[in-house]
Amino acid sequence: MKTRTMLFPVVALCMYSVAWADSPFDGTWQLNTAKSNLTGDTMSFEDAGSGQLKYTDSSQSYSFKPDGSSFTTPLGVERTFKKTGDSTYSTTNTVNGRLDDTNTWKLSADGKTLVIESKGTKPNGDTFDDVTTYVRTSSGTGLIGGWKNSKVKLSSPNTLTFQINGNDFTLAISDIKGSCRAKLDGKDYPCAGPTVPDGITVAITKTGANSLKLVEKSKSKVLAIIHYQVAADGKTMNIKGSNGEGKEPWTEVREKQS
Repeated sequence: MKTRTMLFPVVALCMYSVAWADSPFDGTWQLNTAKSNLTGDTMSFEDAGSGQLKYTDSSQSYSFKPDGSSFTTPLGVERTFKKTGDSTYSTTNTVNGRLDDTNTWKLSADGKTLVIESKGTKPNGDTFDDVTTYVRTSSGTGLIGGWKNSKVKLSSPNTLTFQINGNDFTLAISDIKGSCRAKLDGKDYPCAGPTVPDGITVAITKTGANSLKLVEKSKSKVLAIIHYQVAADGKTMNIKGSNGEGKEPWTEVREKQS
């Protein structure tokens, strides 16, 4: 399963540094799922021979055996992938030695729809149960072929909290205890947290009075390009993102809580 990016799988995770005296970004922001469009991710599977499958998305590509054995993805996630039935699979994702989620995959009888249910416990102790639906975009048997995300159901979206301290802007997500530090100079700065793999960085630039551009990378590979825009009334933040190639667009609408 493709997570939108390591830091922005529907929830952003970073800190920014800005030089605004009264930043429009200050405060806590809650995702409005009804006004957001979180779909569009694509992924594909190929027969790699010798009982292996090859997985590819815009961020990474790797081969594995669906036998439940552990392997590490190019993004640094320890993963297991096991075929449990004619149309069912189970996967786990572990980051920095901590189990992040357990997933159940189920293909429809006609093989045109794939539903993935992800369950787990966040670092702050809250549980989640999210469901993502993919539709087939190219022919194949079982998982083989192309898939596109068509629906996302989140049980407990994380909030973002921004705060300025002089020339430093901090954004933290208490749910997952993740953070980054950066300056508004377009340079790469590392992120940290229990579920953040090594090598994840963000680069921030100011693009307007109420707007920022963020580029997320993994070991210099661009994973996502994200634009943040705070509305004139300061109550809404509109977020537009894409993968590292500028494709697979998605949007979030976040509302200020405090």
